Amino acid sequence: MKVLTLNNKRFKETCLELVSKFNLEPDIVIYILNGGRKVINEIKNETNFKKAHFQSVKLNSNYRLENCFLVTFILRILPYSITNKLRIIKSHKVEKAIQFLNLNDLSKQNIKFSSFSNIDKEVKNILIVDDAIDSGKSMFKVKNKLHNHFPEARVKTAVISWTLEKSIVKPDYFIFKNVLVRFPWSKDYKGKDFE
Repeated sequence: MKVLTLNNKRFKETCLELVSKFNLEPDIVIYILNGGRKVINEIKNETNFKKAHFQSVKLNSNYRLENCFLVTFILRILPYSITNKLRIIKSHKVEKAIQFLNLNDLSKQNIKFSSFSNIDKEVKNILIVDDAIDSGKSMFKVKNKLHNHFPEARVKTAVISWTLEKSIVKPDYFIFKNVLVRFPWSKDYKGKDFE
C-alpha cells in the first residue's frame, strides 16, 4: 500500500479537486471532526455550498494511545520510512477487523447533532465530509443517523482518501483510493520537510 504526504499547498489543491467532482448542491453539509473540519475550511466558500447549513459531528476515537504527547513526539522524530510501515501495519489491522463489524450494533450507536430545527426548507441533499474512510465505521454511523432523520433526502459522502476498498461505506466522491494519506495535521507529519 502506498503512503502519500500532502503539504498544506497540495492539501488545498486536493480539496478543490474534490469539490470539482460534486454533482449536487447540498442543503446540509455534515463534517466529521477533526479531519472533516480541515477539508470543509478549504471548500466551504465554493459555489456549491452558498445555501448549505453546516454542522459538525464528533465521534469518539479508539486510538487513545496516538493522542499521547510522548507518542506524538516519537512519531515526529521517526523517519518516514518507519512511520510509513507503521501506517501500513495499522491499515492491515483495520482491514482484517472490517469483517467482524456488526452493522446492526453500529446503527444503534447514538450520535448527537445539534438541532436541525433552524433549517426552514425541505432537505433534499446532504453531504458528509471527512478526510478519509478507513473501515467506514464513522461514515456509516453518521450516514445511518441522517437517513433516519431525513428519510427522503439523498445522502452523499466525500473524502480525500478512500483508504480501504473493503470499507463498509463506499464514498461517492474521493481523490485517492487504496492510498494512506499523511495530512498536514497528522501526528507524524514533518512540515519543515515539505512547506
